[in-house]
Amino acid sequence: MVNKIDEETIANEINQVLDNLIDSYETMDLETSFKIFSNDPDFYMIGSDGLIYDHETFYNTTKAYFSECSKFELISYIRDVKVLTNELVLVSWHYKAVATRLTGGLDVFDPAGATFLFQKIKDQWIVINYQESTLKPRLE
Repeated sequence: MVNKIDEETIANEINQVLDNLIDSYETMDLETSFKIFSNDPDFYMIGSDGLIYDHETFYNTTKAYFSECSKFELISYIRDVKVLTNELVLVSWHYKAVATRLTGGLDVFDPAGATFLFQKIKDQWIVINYQESTLKPRLE
């Protein structure tokens, strides 16, 4: 069981990691964004298409999508941080994503959701499992 002070400290640490992730996604800085995702062979991500991606495939598909965008914006609706232990945290995030395509159109992912499982590894919070859900983007 995690005491209240540790729980608040851990939740603050996780929120800072997520704020940094959002900032790096919005600047389309994938090198920074992907530092929080484990590069371990046991890591996997389940995409909104239902497919399972390893770290490299997740990175490459995101990079390919961002290469077609001039801007990317994330709007948070709900972020729920559940501290499970001193070394494991589950985050549920409800958000909206708006991508401005190089062609000038917009991809609007709304609603969207993601679940992160963080583990503290070598004093850093690392995502060891990630899942995202959304409808196909609304084109504007």
